[in-house]
Amino acid sequence: LGAYVRAAGHDTLRGELVELPREPLGAASVAVLASLGLGEVEVRRPPRVAILSTGDELVAPGGSLRPGQIHDANTVALAAAVAESGGEALPLQRAPDDPAVIERIVGEGIADAELLIVSGGVSVGRHDHVRGVIEKLGALDFWRIAVQPGKPLAFGAVGDCPIIGLPGNPVSALVTFELFVRPLLRAMLGLDGDGRLHLPATLADRIPKDTVRRAYLRVVLRREGDRLVARSSGGQASSQLRPLAAANGLLVVPEGEPAGEPGATYDALLLGSVT
Repeated sequence: LGAYVRAAGHDTLRGELVELPREPLGAASVAVLASLGLGEVEVRRPPRVAILSTGDELVAPGGSLRPGQIHDANTVALAAAVAESGGEALPLQRAPDDPAVIERIVGEGIADAELLIVSGGVSVGRHDHVRGVIEKLGALDFWRIAVQPGKPLAFGAVGDCPIIGLPGNPVSALVTFELFVRPLLRAMLGLDGDGRLHLPATLADRIPKDTVRRAYLRVVLRREGDRLVARSSGGQASSQLRPLAAANGLLVVPEGEPAGEPGATYDALLLGSVT
């Protein structure tokens, strides 16, 4: 008697407080809300993130390249990273190394966004104008960080819109996005931390690094017995995208060390699944 019958309150009792994980709603959480009879819920709107890539050398993917030109990988990569982090990407027109054009596009971008990301133009070269534009239109809070890859990074604001200037090299742009932009977007959504799993991993092979800076090395992480073992996924130059695409983690080697050493254990930031 009573087989295949679920009693009222079997899942949730009357008056019980229902708490769901502080993460974007997944299928099970949506099912819980529906089972409670909630046809509408209040949620946070995804932050609108304008994305501006700068450089005379940039050409849209699929376009023909002339000598000295490269395809613009940063705009599409950062748009994908914004979407994966819970934001709404608003790619802007690519800007040449012209401060007047950069200033105009920055002004257009901040009009529709809660955050502006600029890649390129934040270093010390004579064609790097982004820092100057931020200082002219608003305020620059800091510039340059002791991180590898990603030393030239700027943070400031124009009016109420924060602006993060990322390095132009694609790997540096994506790694610094992971470290600085992703946690910011999560905070704007009311979420804590970076949303990534951090685990100790033992390095299998020596990977040189800049002694002065904290390095985020691209690695492949695998379970070997009861240990998580890290191996280099390829070259560590900031222009080498394929090792980043092949990596499922970033191994954090602290400042003051010239290399990640075999047998040493470091913090690993997981970017993907581990086998």
